[in-house]
Amino acid sequence: MKNKAWFENIKPPIIGLAPMHGFTNSDFRLRCRQSGADVVYSEMVAAEAIIRDVPQAFEMMKFDERERPLVIQIFGSNPKTMAQAAKIVEKKIAPDGIDINYGCPVQKAAKQGFGACQLFNPNTAAEIVKIVVENVKIPISVKIRLPSKKPRDTVDFIGLMLNSGARLVSIHARTATQKYGGHADWELLHKVKEHFGNKFILGSGDICSLQDLKDKLGNLDGALIGRAAKKDPKVFTDLQKIKL
Repeated sequence: MKNKAWFENIKPPIIGLAPMHGFTNSDFRLRCRQSGADVVYSEMVAAEAIIRDVPQAFEMMKFDERERPLVIQIFGSNPKTMAQAAKIVEKKIAPDGIDINYGCPVQKAAKQGFGACQLFNPNTAAEIVKIVVENVKIPISVKIRLPSKKPRDTVDFIGLMLNSGARLVSIHARTATQKYGGHADWELLHKVKEHFGNKFILGSGDICSLQDLKDKLGNLDGALIGRAAKKDPKVFTDLQKIKL
């Protein structure tokens, strides 16, 4: 019998720590797990740095066994490089899953062809997921932003990701141009989830309290928490009350 993926072993809804560049290191992730986070994501790590054996990349991926389930997030624009990096991560780091970053909104990411700009190159994004899935055994997930304010655009992109082998998709409910301004559009996420039945779809954005989670979660399978956890990891203790 095939082992269950990390997200299949968690009592729903999944309440996890979102990947945050420069912040979700091992010490912080462990604090969040000990405060109640169901899963923790690493900060994004460059595929190119992984295959070049850059020490800093491996330092970013170091973890304490108490952090499990742990998901390592990688980024890059070249399918073969991403697949090679994923194989190295699986062999040398052995996390519970690998996440592909299609959500970073910063200008540097766009200039280098990774992150949210890949939402507008869906065929290559799908090719990356497909080749990564073919090269590793652990589950692959994808984190995105909204391609636009039209639910159909998000549905189409996620459909490609799932058809290419991704088993979970988390969505920051803002477009890349919004960055962290304005409001996260959870109603759009609810409309998107309607199209995917029992597929795992998580939301992210503006969850700061248990009441926020109750108001916004709707039909989604869980939420990833970013800035509220940065402010106080103990937010997870409060959020877990939704399962009572």
